[in-house]
Amino acid sequence: MNSINNYNIRSKFLKKNAQFAWEKFSDFGGYPTSSMEEWRFSNPEDWLLKNISFKTKKEVMDVETLQPYLIPDTITIFIANDSIFLKDPIPNDISILKMSTNLKDNLVRKSIGEIATYHSSSFNFENLALFTEGLLLDISKNFNSNKPIHIINAIKSDGSHKMFPRIYVNIGSNSKISIIQSDLGLDENNHYFNAVTEVVVNENAHLTWTHFQKRNLKSSEINSFNILLRNNSFANYSTFEFGGNMIRKEIHSYLQSEGVTFECNNLFIPTKNQHIDIFSKIHHKAPYCNSNHLVKGILGEKSKGVFRGLAHIYPGAKKTNAKQTNNNLLLSDKAKMNSIPQLEIYEEDVKCSHGSTTGQIEDDAIFYLQSRGINIEDARKLMIQGFADELINKVDNEFLRKEINIVLRKKFEELID
Repeated sequence: MNSINNYNIRSKFLKKNAQFAWEKFSDFGGYPTSSMEEWRFSNPEDWLLKNISFKTKKEVMDVETLQPYLIPDTITIFIANDSIFLKDPIPNDISILKMSTNLKDNLVRKSIGEIATYHSSSFNFENLALFTEGLLLDISKNFNSNKPIHIINAIKSDGSHKMFPRIYVNIGSNSKISIIQSDLGLDENNHYFNAVTEVVVNENAHLTWTHFQKRNLKSSEINSFNILLRNNSFANYSTFEFGGNMIRKEIHSYLQSEGVTFECNNLFIPTKNQHIDIFSKIHHKAPYCNSNHLVKGILGEKSKGVFRGLAHIYPGAKKTNAKQTNNNLLLSDKAKMNSIPQLEIYEEDVKCSHGSTTGQIEDDAIFYLQSRGINIEDARKLMIQGFADELINKVDNEFLRKEINIVLRKKFEELID
């Protein structure tokens, strides 16, 4: 374990929680290293920015600054340099709270570390000790909205910076909601993000969450998404990882009660020297639950990718149906992918599968397209687009789907040697 710098932990609110979290973080020795199995292919040492203060000056951003990133016909929430603000009025069935100023609210107090614990990652404790503002969304029961919530999480600063975003979402019973999250880097400085999201999906609720990550290519991030699903609820969580120098996306899902379905889709496209790591644990704790996890990587130049996924079937979780698939496309001889799909099964009456493939574009397929009058460069672009479309076409929001395709096409020039 690495040594820990002596930061001044949060003292304005939740001081006892912060002190407890920092002590736990210290007890565990702080940051992990590549000597630990779960970090074997992703050494965090080089991107932690341990000598950078998290109190460096940040610019003030407003709606006008973030106007180019708005998605039409959405309920927009801005998290800009730790400040939370809204663009438009919100429906009465959605409560938006700032954790720092709403401590008397029972849900705020309950939200702190309800799902994200040190058992998931020591980074969770660092976030709990050091975050300076948190966003809490409470969706009331029986709420059904065709208008998605769009969370824009952006940073713009005149120097390197450390940030600790924190989000908690509670989806009321029988509600249906869609959330889009855009993580943006609006400068070219070297930043470190330690982000934690906790989500509770209550009985018969339906959640679709699409995460679009486009940090600048100097910044690095550990992003922990933690979701708990209760009776007969459904959640679809899709991520599109384009930016960042070193990205570690951790997904911890807890299928807590009967009849739950969790679908997870991840597309990551590193180029240059980017390193993107998708780490997932799906906890099947109850019977009659389903999970389907699909991960695709498209790697170019000297980039590196990692997928480590585990479906854990607990005793008593009979009639579980768990599927895990990882397919990767290498577009350079220098690109490298490590894939470790895993199953832990402690119940007999289940249906579980996992699989992984890593390869290059088939020459026969390229030859076929060329024989139809398509030049080799366009043929390769068509093959890459087709490989990615399986996940991109799952995005319901047409505007966001177009934006994802625009970013993908901009990467074509880097992806194809």
